[in-house]
Amino acid sequence: MRFLFCTARATQLSEISVAVCEDAREIGNLADDWQGLIQDSIAAVFTSPYWYLAALDAFPVQQLALITARAAGRLVGVLLLARIRTDARGLYFSRVTPPAAGDYQPLVADPEVAETAVPMILDAALDHFGRHGVYWLPNIPSDHPSLRHVRAFLTNRQMPFVEEKEIGFRLRIDGADFATIQKQWPAGHRKDVRRQQKRLSEQGSLSIWEPETFSQAEPVLEEFFRVHDQKWLSQGFPGMFQNSANRRHFHALLKRLWRRGLHFSTLRCGSVDVSFHFGFFSGGWLQWYRPSYRHEFGGYSPGKIHVSMLVERACELKWRGFDFLLGAEPYKALWCNEKVEVTSIHAGFHSWTPSFFWFSRGKPFVRSRFQLAYFRARAWRQRVFQRGPEPKRDQ
Repeated sequence: MRFLFCTARATQLSEISVAVCEDAREIGNLADDWQGLIQDSIAAVFTSPYWYLAALDAFPVQQLALITARAAGRLVGVLLLARIRTDARGLYFSRVTPPAAGDYQPLVADPEVAETAVPMILDAALDHFGRHGVYWLPNIPSDHPSLRHVRAFLTNRQMPFVEEKEIGFRLRIDGADFATIQKQWPAGHRKDVRRQQKRLSEQGSLSIWEPETFSQAEPVLEEFFRVHDQKWLSQGFPGMFQNSANRRHFHALLKRLWRRGLHFSTLRCGSVDVSFHFGFFSGGWLQWYRPSYRHEFGGYSPGKIHVSMLVERACELKWRGFDFLLGAEPYKALWCNEKVEVTSIHAGFHSWTPSFFWFSRGKPFVRSRFQLAYFRARAWRQRVFQRGPEPKRDQ
């Protein structure tokens, strides 16, 4: 591995040193200390070293920088960045950004020294990647202290930046029993869940299945790929797992996050898996990330039953809640009792450089101008293919 530089500054607590390493193997070497900084937060999966390692397994990058801050030899901050070329939606401009975007992605730093460590880490990033182009820090929870530190840093360095907000829905349980939670749902929704569960149970006994071993999980993951793509293809859309890199990524997530926050379950009707969920468990929250169900069982709303039975389990096991993650799809509001907001930041060095102009003004304008037409076209396509409510969006 090659450490590019190391700087040191003094704080009231201790001296902090910052180093930048280009070798991805150092991520694994830091894993234990890194996990210690994250602890058991709601962002624990999306900011863990294993989340990034899984992405790099499937989508390797050429320019990677692992930036670490230490105080008296102890890890107090870490940020992994890469220069990545965007697709057509980003006009193929490159951005400096984490190599994997998670739904909650605050900067990782010890709260006691974050006010000093975060600016040092960001300064190291600018020195390494250069003071040109665009930097993108996605999905920082709007109530997380690191967002304040990032804003202060960009303001102090006189870097223009724009923020985008996104919300998600979640069901906070915090010790409530299932009957109490059900009463919070709209009456029509509550009745429909019970009706569909009764109908499906007539086809076979219903149960939640979770793999006990990694070897049990792998073949079911392959079945999940087939079911997921069959459902989307039947609605006239491409299947994401037709792309071999996406399959590699989910296999890597399964391997890297096994016993480290992965939640993989199915809803079984008799001996048939009719609904699948590939998600996570973090900070006491079950996180609904990538679901799908067998198209031929769509009339029974198996995804809805799957959610209900997982919520019932969450109440029994005293989990903090059920998190539908980002996206304001209307169906989520039927289940949930609170919202969460994240902030994504695009930062540059000159307001009128082509890349910063596109991400700060051009792309938001195009999206707002044509979003209505896009949704109208999608609704027409739904009618043509006789599709039901759209599944959870791609992350």
